[in-house]
Amino acid sequence: MTRKFNVLQIGNKNYMNNFEHLTDVAWDFFDAQLLNQDAFNVESIKLFLDERQYYDFVLIQTHYSQNLIKVLELITYPFNTYIDDYYWDSKFECASITSQKNIRQLSYNDEKDLVERLKSITFPGQYGDKIYPSHCIIDPNFTGEVLYFGKSKIKLEGDFGNVLHPIISWKSNLISDLNKVVEIRPDFFIEGNVEIEYTFRVIESGSLDNIIEEVRVSNFDLDKPVLIKGTSQNNYIAVSIKAKGQGSINIGPVHKRWSRLDMGQFVLGGKKYTDENRDEFIYYLNPGNMKPPLNVYFSGYRTAEGFEGYNMMNKFEHPFLLIGDPRVEGGSFYIGSKNYEQAILDTIQKALKELDFKAHELILSGLSMGSYAALYYGVRLSPTAIIVGKPLVNIGTIADNMRLVRPNDFETALDVLLNQTGGNSSRDIKKMNDKFWDNLEENSFEKTTFAISYMENDDYDANAFEELLPILNKNNAKVISRGIPGRHNDDSPTITNWFVNFYKIILENEFRGVINEK
Repeated sequence: MTRKFNVLQIGNKNYMNNFEHLTDVAWDFFDAQLLNQDAFNVESIKLFLDERQYYDFVLIQTHYSQNLIKVLELITYPFNTYIDDYYWDSKFECASITSQKNIRQLSYNDEKDLVERLKSITFPGQYGDKIYPSHCIIDPNFTGEVLYFGKSKIKLEGDFGNVLHPIISWKSNLISDLNKVVEIRPDFFIEGNVEIEYTFRVIESGSLDNIIEEVRVSNFDLDKPVLIKGTSQNNYIAVSIKAKGQGSINIGPVHKRWSRLDMGQFVLGGKKYTDENRDEFIYYLNPGNMKPPLNVYFSGYRTAEGFEGYNMMNKFEHPFLLIGDPRVEGGSFYIGSKNYEQAILDTIQKALKELDFKAHELILSGLSMGSYAALYYGVRLSPTAIIVGKPLVNIGTIADNMRLVRPNDFETALDVLLNQTGGNSSRDIKKMNDKFWDNLEENSFEKTTFAISYMENDDYDANAFEELLPILNKNNAKVISRGIPGRHNDDSPTITNWFVNFYKIILENEFRGVINEK
């Protein structure tokens, strides 16, 4: 059974009728007048809330009061509570729970606009995917040069003419999902005097030519994502590109995500960073119990775009920062331009500052692809611990292993190698591997505990642990480890269990953390 999105409205006018047709939304209404009664007590609220236990979204449409704050202390979680702009005032702004739980004000034009905004963001789960340039059709009349960079990029170079002319179309379509606003973000990079225009055509499902909506956007207007309104059924979104001028265009994937509008990326409170090359990462900071440490978790390989690890990290109760890499297929190991990598470091350090934590009150962690980032950035930050499972550190070797060790398996590594080095020669493979090891050698980690669970017969990066261990020992790092028989993907549950156990050990020994065993 699909989980419903639980909404609580505290106000004077019930909006439930507007949402009864949405089968994945459960709407509760609490009359704000009850807050002002002399007989009001928190126990009555607890009885009211017992059925839901947790609300994904709370809308407050009443004035500040101490009784309201008592209610919010029961139902508010980070980013789930919004105060109607009409009622927002300095009392709400200055309340300690507002900053602790990231309560925000909700602005809108009129009641109709408010209802439409609420319909757009009240859905369970998260989702994002992409269509790849390897599925493109190039105009057969184009006489310039066409270069394919694996699955992740096509480069067209030459004369595209003096007027916008169709140059690329996708054989695959995106999906405009039922009752959801979808956010579309194309990856591209232009060199020279070239202008491009993306066209997104929403086509009725089951029809070949019934165009419901057509959106055209030039490269000058794509700093912000394109939003496609939800309809009463799933429809297709066809994508094509026109171009003019002289130079080159580098075309990457076209991303599609369920939109939370301005309330967050993927989830309420989610954010993203985009560099000058339109490379991005997503992140979400949950303040938890506001007590050290800050637990940073890098998502592993993930074909569906979005955050990973929320429930696991939330059980530790401490503040946590989720970081995801939605580039190429499954992620690009969190490496990129100088600005991109610095932004990841800045995001972690900014989170520490917001929580008023010391630099060492930090744990970095990740599984598989996420382990690379935890190690790569962790050694630059001198955290108390770095916890990883199934470590992958030699990206060049992983890509090279596709020839004989894992034919046609994990092609993402080849895309990362091409994107980072521009080639796939033995020199490029070594350069890619050296990126990690040079970073490791340049940093000191004497005060950091490394907790590593690894596969003894790993077929992706067979020598990762054996190569890590002597360097860690040389630098007097504390290492705790556990080897599991099998190849990279043979026993993920056991690896995850050890990953969680290492977390509990370090929290207890270093921070005396209170772990939620529920």
